[in-house]
Amino acid sequence: MKKTLAILLILALALSLCACGYRAASTASYKTAADVDGAYYQESTMAPMAARSAGLGMNAAAEMAWEDAEEYFESEQQSADAPLENPEKIIYSADVTVESTDFDTSLTKVQALVERFGGWVEASSVSGANYYDISRGSARTRSASYTLRIPSARFDELMHSLSELGNVPYTHLYTENVTAQYYDVSARLTACQTQEKRLLEMMEVAESVEDIILLEDRLSELRYQIESLQSSLRNWDRRVSYSTVSLELREVREYTPETPVHISYGERLARAWHDGLDSVGEFFRDFLLWFVEAVPTLVILAVLTLVLFPLGKKLVRRGKAKAAARKAKRAEKKAARAEKAEK
Repeated sequence: MKKTLAILLILALALSLCACGYRAASTASYKTAADVDGAYYQESTMAPMAARSAGLGMNAAAEMAWEDAEEYFESEQQSADAPLENPEKIIYSADVTVESTDFDTSLTKVQALVERFGGWVEASSVSGANYYDISRGSARTRSASYTLRIPSARFDELMHSLSELGNVPYTHLYTENVTAQYYDVSARLTACQTQEKRLLEMMEVAESVEDIILLEDRLSELRYQIESLQSSLRNWDRRVSYSTVSLELREVREYTPETPVHISYGERLARAWHDGLDSVGEFFRDFLLWFVEAVPTLVILAVLTLVLFPLGKKLVRRGKAKAAARKAKRAEKKAARAEKAEK
């Protein structure tokens, strides 16, 4: 009888343990991310106390905190790599070339266009012909380069409005999806901040100077990582929120013509002949401008030549006459010395 009762008690105990294990597994399967963080935080708070109650020093407790945080991050990293409910982080940018036959007006329109879409000009430069070149009739053209920052929500509107500045012969769009990197860094930041709280609580119960120094070293390294991760997230947030447009504005006499898809060889020859005639005409127009500009200088050089050339010839003749006279005197002296020698 006693043997049968003992067997029944053992079976009842085994069934109760199985039921408890099933309930624990079911509860764990429905944990949310907040529950996991809370459980980790609770375990991380109790770990130093358990270590000290087991006879371990503060150094061992600090090592436990460090290793537990790394294990926590590794377990949560896979879920952070593929966020289901978080929005995607996509960076938009573009390179654009715009041709303008009215360069000064287009410069004004660029600033007005950026302000209209709520952005700003991050960098700008203007190069090419200046007032002196224009006053001389120089054929040089000007150009300007801009780096524009536009709210990403209005990026497409801006790209469709660039034709207000002039002809747009070149556009290149870029997209960079940083969703996985962004939430990976975000998960690292959460793990580091949780570990920071744990180390701060350990600082409150630290008793020796050695323990305090060790914990301060860990905190300094951890806070450096936190600042670096926060800086990366802020940089991504700025780039995601505001798109970058690299705009090159060129001054042209005529817009670049649209080339048809199919063009015959005869049409190509006619276009080449037309371009050649334009080049010849432009050369003679530029030469005429140079000649008119150089006329005053040429007149002065002609006058100097007319005045100085006869004077130069006169000076040359005078020099030759003096040289001949010196040569005759030397010949006479030589002949006189020869007569004296004969006597």
